[in-house]
Amino acid sequence: MGQALRPTIPLDELIAYLIGADSSLAAEVGPWLVASSRFRAFAETYRDKIRKKVRGLRDDNGRRDLGFELGIALRLLEERRFALEYESYGVGQRAPDFRVTFRSRVRFNVEVRRLRRQAPMLDAPADPARLIRAVCDKLGQLPPAMINVLVLGADGPSSAADALAPAMFQLQDRAAHKDEVLFQQRGFNGVRDFLRHYQRLSGALWIAGESDAARTSLWRNPQARHPLPTDLVRVLSNEVP
Repeated sequence: MGQALRPTIPLDELIAYLIGADSSLAAEVGPWLVASSRFRAFAETYRDKIRKKVRGLRDDNGRRDLGFELGIALRLLEERRFALEYESYGVGQRAPDFRVTFRSRVRFNVEVRRLRRQAPMLDAPADPARLIRAVCDKLGQLPPAMINVLVLGADGPSSAADALAPAMFQLQDRAAHKDEVLFQQRGFNGVRDFLRHYQRLSGALWIAGESDAARTSLWRNPQARHPLPTDLVRVLSNEVP
C-alpha cells in the first residue's frame, strides 16, 4: 500500500511527535510538511518509523543523512504518478529505503546515499574513488528481479554530477580487467560476485544541492538486468530534479 491520501494530525502535533527537540531538523523538515500535503500524509503514515530514526541520531552527519533521505521522499512525492512506501522490506534489513509504484504498473526501488565531505574546503564527492566506494557499498542492498535506482547527493555544490558517469565506466573497466583485489576490498567475493550485484542496479541519479540545481545527472546502467523504462527515465530526469 502507498501513503495515506490526506493528512489528519494537526501540524504542530505532528512536528512535535516526529522531531521533538531537534530544532535544526525541524527547521528543515517543517516547511516541507507545510508545503506538500503528500509529504505530510507520508510523514503521518510513517511517523513511528521517522520518530525512531530521529531519536536514534547521534551527530550532525546523521541528522544530515536523515534530512537528505526525507528530502528524496519529498522530491519523489512531487511526482503524483508515484506511490511511495518507506522501508517496505522491513527495518534492520539491508534493503532499499523506498519502494515506488509508477502509474500503478511499474515498481522500482530507490536507495539513498549522501556523500559526506571529509574536509571543509575539499569537493570530495567529485572524487571518482569515493563515488565507486559509495556505489559498491550500496549494491548489496538491491534486490534481484526488480528495477533499482541509487540516488546520490552531497551538501552544497559539487562537480560529482559530471563525475558520476566516468566513475561508473571506470568501475566497469576494472571489472572487465578482472581486478579481483579491488572488488574483494569492496566486500565482494570477486569480479563475478560484483557483476551479479552490479546487474541489479538499473541507474544512478545524482541530486545536486539547492544552490547547484543544474548539476543533476541520471546515469543508466547498460548492464542492468532490469533497465529503466523510457517513460520513467523521462520522469526521473526532468521531474525529480
